[in-house]
Amino acid sequence: MEKCQICNKEPDYQGLVHITIKENEQAKIMCRDCYNKYVSDMFGIDNYKDFEKEAVFEDCDGIERYFQIEKIINPTGIGWAAKEYLDDEKVGYSFEVCQEFEEDTTEAIDRLYKKIEKGLSKKFVEKSEFLGREFFTLKSDVAEGRIEWDDNFDGEIPKLIIDGQEFTLNDLGKIMMSCEGWNFRLEIIEPSE
Repeated sequence: MEKCQICNKEPDYQGLVHITIKENEQAKIMCRDCYNKYVSDMFGIDNYKDFEKEAVFEDCDGIERYFQIEKIINPTGIGWAAKEYLDDEKVGYSFEVCQEFEEDTTEAIDRLYKKIEKGLSKKFVEKSEFLGREFFTLKSDVAEGRIEWDDNFDGEIPKLIIDGQEFTLNDLGKIMMSCEGWNFRLEIIEPSE
């Protein structure tokens, strides 16, 4: 397993960053903390470290959701992410915000927390049972979620994360069949929106 070339630690849930500064130079492999320090030193910006790395929120069903708070400094700003890592190393819910360098970091983290609270305040899919058969339907004719790589299809067909759980494209098709004959609108938005 690869290790950070700066601190020699093995990667945690955040993984490693591979960075190449000069053309034809071999990539440096760094953990997220060493990468953030490297970039903050390079650009002369504050490498804000005083933030809670874990947070717990309750969803609309009263279930506690545990999030890892992650930060990555980029040349254009700071990205903040809250990810719910499930038992099998899959990511359930995931929320992101971008922080401008001039923005107060606590305000950016507050925006992230508000986004989490809003995202957990509603569910889009509900499980039902009819004649002993279990199926899913859309609660309000709307679904929001995240598109992810599916190893089962070598990335040719995505898996979808809705309400913090995985659905295949086939699963979504079955959910949508309760609306057969209706029209739909598909909108793709970036994670920080």
